[in-house]
Amino acid sequence: MTRTEDERDRGGGSVSAPMAIAMLALIAVSGLAIDGARKAQQIATADATAEEAARAGGQVVDLAAVQRGEAALDPNNARAAAQEYLEAAGVTGEVFLVAPDRIRVEVVLRQPTVLLGLVGVDEISATGSAEADVVPSQPGPAGG
Repeated sequence: MTRTEDERDRGGGSVSAPMAIAMLALIAVSGLAIDGARKAQQIATADATAEEAARAGGQVVDLAAVQRGEAALDPNNARAAAQEYLEAAGVTGEVFLVAPDRIRVEVVLRQPTVLLGLVGVDEISATGSAEADVVPSQPGPAGG
């Protein structure tokens, strides 16, 4: 049996295996680029959210301590303020009072992947943390 001229021109499909491998590599690299960029963005968002929640909790000072000239947080209300910020932002996290004048917030963000789900990675997560300190200050002279 002899091949016809049309069969010889088509090449018999010998390009399909290398092309399939190249396409898989292209999808994998695209997935890493897209989902990798989303992961970096998610880390920055997690840190920023933790910083804002810590700042919200760090603004709730113990007024009795301030009147004595000390810097201290109101423990329960500071934790509650930070937790309320996290809830308003739609983020899960933990709030710790690590010292009388320091609050720490840790958050975890999760989101589905765009392309890495094709290779079994369905979700990316990022953690962020921040602390806020209450710093005593001496009042300056009136008028500037």
